[in-house]
Amino acid sequence: MRIELREARADDAAAIARLAHAALPEAWSAASFRAALERPLVSGVVAARGEDVVGFALAARAEEDAELLSVAVAEGLRGVGFGRRMLESLLARLRGEGALRVHLEVRGSNQAALALYKSLGFQTSRRRARYYRDGEDALELGVSL
Repeated sequence: MRIELREARADDAAAIARLAHAALPEAWSAASFRAALERPLVSGVVAARGEDVVGFALAARAEEDAELLSVAVAEGLRGVGFGRRMLESLLARLRGEGALRVHLEVRGSNQAALALYKSLGFQTSRRRARYYRDGEDALELGVSL
């Protein structure tokens, strides 16, 4: 079955949370994802295979700045371009909504994510020591749109 990108909806929160918990150590709850998706300044894209969410990317906008909140792709589909497609779609949407800059935090050890972000033009602005609950540092990255 074909995988298509579409706008994330509050009704996707449970599926997004399941995917996030499988992929991210610091995943939010379904209620947190729902609350975020109900906010008018939160944009999101999901990769869906039929009714199944197999990837997502969410961002929050505040005036001209946006923050990439969370991104994940189902394990069996990583490394084949869905993360890139979702991020390109989301960045274009944010640009259309008036965002001029996007920033994010990523684990310093997440080489696959770092390579993807850097290939999209993100640059490291600083290291945030012991940012994650397990004590790992985060790298803060940003890109101008």
